[in-house]
Parts: sequence; C-alpha cells; structure tokens
Amino acid sequence: MLKTRPTLSFIQSPNQTRRTTYLRRTTLARLMGAVLLGCIALPAAASNFGFMKNTLPSQLSDSDMQQLKVEISTVLEQTPDKKITQWQAPQSKLSVKILPKLSYTEAGIPCRRTLLNFSSAPKNTETYGFTICKNAQGQWQISQSRLQTLGNEDLALIETHALQALNDNSMGTPITWFNPNSKINGTVVLVSAAQKNQQPCKTLAISLFDAEGVSLEGQYLLCNGAEGWKRASF
Repeated sequence: MLKTRPTLSFIQSPNQTRRTTYLRRTTLARLMGAVLLGCIALPAAASNFGFMKNTLPSQLSDSDMQQLKVEISTVLEQTPDKKITQWQAPQSKLSVKILPKLSYTEAGIPCRRTLLNFSSAPKNTETYGFTICKNAQGQWQISQSRLQTLGNEDLALIETHALQALNDNSMGTPITWFNPNSKINGTVVLVSAAQKNQQPCKTLAISLFDAEGVSLEGQYLLCNGAEGWKRASF
C-alpha cells in the first residue's frame, strides 16, 4: 500500500507554525497488499500440497485433502486477487479461507501468491503463504519464485517509481530503472485511470527483468482515498 501521511503541524513558538508533508516509505508487500509479510517460507523441493500434512491440515482426511486441492485450483483459475473463498472440509472439522493476494507472470508462466488460513474449534488457526504457479501440464503447483528473493533495495526502487507513475499521470509512458547491485531492470507504466467507489483509481503495469532475462510482470489497481494510494480489486 502506498500512503501519503497527512500534514503534520509542529508548534515552534506562539506565533509560528510549521507544516511538513512527507511521503511514507512502504515495502512492495504493502504496495501489493502485504503479500510477502507473515508468510511461512516454502522448502525448495516443495512441489505439491502434501507437506501441509505435518501441521494443522493433518486433521484433514485424505478425501478432504484431495477436495481442498481441487478447490484451491478452482479459486486460482476463477477468483480475482483480494477475494476470500471459504471452504469447509466435508469430513473433518476444519474450515479453510483461500485468499489469492498477488497475480503475476514469471518467465511467461502464471503465478499467484496465495494465503491459506486453516481454523478449527475453538480458536486454533494456522496461516500459510504459498507461491503457486502453473506447470507444463497446466496444473497449479507450489513453486519457488524470484519474487521471494527481491531485496530491500529493489523493493524501494519499485516503490519510488510506482509513486512517480501514479503522481505524474503520464498514461502509457514507461518509467524505467536499473539496479547495478542486483542487475535487475524495472519498468512501471500507467495503463489506465478511472473512478471506482467514488475514488480516483489507476492501473499500473510493473515489469522486472533479472540478469538472466527472466521476467516478473503484473498489473495492479490502486485507488487514492483518505489514507492515500491503496491497492484495490479489479
């Protein structure tokens, strides 16, 4: 989430008031809906949902686990980002909230950063974050993504140039940068602008290319409300 803090007043003397407005720095995770925060890292070899059986999901029966996989695949195919789908295990006493947080492509392959919240009575909950991409057979599979390896310097560059695109209002004009330390090229383009829920909203296309030419690309809708620019659902 991109925010501009409200103007703050500092009383320096009875006759003098100084107003200072400044832009709050945020992480890419906030820009894209806190996608990367509070998520459990995945083992490099993870290739399906089976390893979840070591935790609260171990209460799921084999039949429930298979149905959950089908439900997750359906959500990833049909449900937009930031929309929660509630699923109840038919045999077990677990409920699962499925929340796609961020959609993008990596080297042309569709990927979605997704949160799963497992809960059981009375108040036992566990939340897991996954990067799930389509494999060569067109099936959704837990993956390691370059998105998870971006450093703070690259995140800060994305923030800076995304804000520039939002504020310059130059439709279709690419804003580019290069980080010599990580060898990552970045581009932000303002794609469209419209009103949504009586707020001015803009769609940004963000593209990153690493030294090997592998791309990370996505489009994101941000709306400007009382708290500044905040990501919204399409």
